[in-house]
Amino acid sequence: MEQNPEIEIIQNLLVFAVESDGDELRVDIYGGGDCVCGTLIYRFSDRREHTERTEVLRRWCEEGTPVTYVRREGSAALLDEVALLSDAMAD
Repeated sequence: MEQNPEIEIIQNLLVFAVESDGDELRVDIYGGGDCVCGTLIYRFSDRREHTERTEVLRRWCEEGTPVTYVRREGSAALLDEVALLSDAMAD
């Protein structure tokens, strides 16, 4: 039986800033129960994906959308957990 790799989850974070530079997308986050403050760096070589992700992250920043940070095996993602659950419950 395989063991599940460790998954780190931090809820109730806010996006403070989003900066785009070439393929790189820097996202500053803060908040959560442990007062987290940090920067995530994503790289998107596909311009369309880069633009789409930038727009979503900037919208979350402007609207003050609480996000959830999920990290597993060297990759990390930010999720709008409330929207995901709302969509799942609507189906």
